[in-house]
Amino acid sequence: MDKSCSTNDDSYLYIVEKFGKKKISSRYEWLYTMMEEFLRIKKIQDDVFVSSDILNHVVIDYFVDIDRLKMFQNIQKTHESKIYAYLAFWLLRHKPLQLKKGDNAEQVAFVNEEFVCDLITGYLFSEPENCAILNNQREVVDNFIGTLLYYFKYRDYSAKNIELIILAFQAGRGYQYSVDRQ
Repeated sequence: MDKSCSTNDDSYLYIVEKFGKKKISSRYEWLYTMMEEFLRIKKIQDDVFVSSDILNHVVIDYFVDIDRLKMFQNIQKTHESKIYAYLAFWLLRHKPLQLKKGDNAEQVAFVNEEFVCDLITGYLFSEPENCAILNNQREVVDNFIGTLLYYFKYRDYSAKNIELIILAFQAGRGYQYSVDRQ
């Protein structure tokens, strides 16, 4: 976590005590590194930067939500779908990718939504790894990704419905696997 993070604030000290500074810092570093890599790959690092202060808020708000979920739903270990959904929600809500200057604003206006879309699809397409999409299915997959990005840009979203999107995708994959094996 960024050194300037105010984890000394008594209201969130319990989060550090519950999850540990190492886990919180690790989540922050993981996100920060992915965001920097995303900006580099998109070649927009001259136009956009990762706001450490805002990313600190994302991480703290994420852990507050996860703590509440664990308590209310009696969860011991958080499922990956919840991790990605709640991170996605707070990334979209706080928008830690910020414009440096207005010169290229039109091209990078939805950079946070694009990052989150990449984050979610990267997770969804990670198993099995390096699976080529068949040409006759490319349009369906591209439509899903395009609609997901559109949804993040223009629709109302919540962590719960982002989680449902993730679970629905995984269920569809499970169903298709079952069909293919019969």
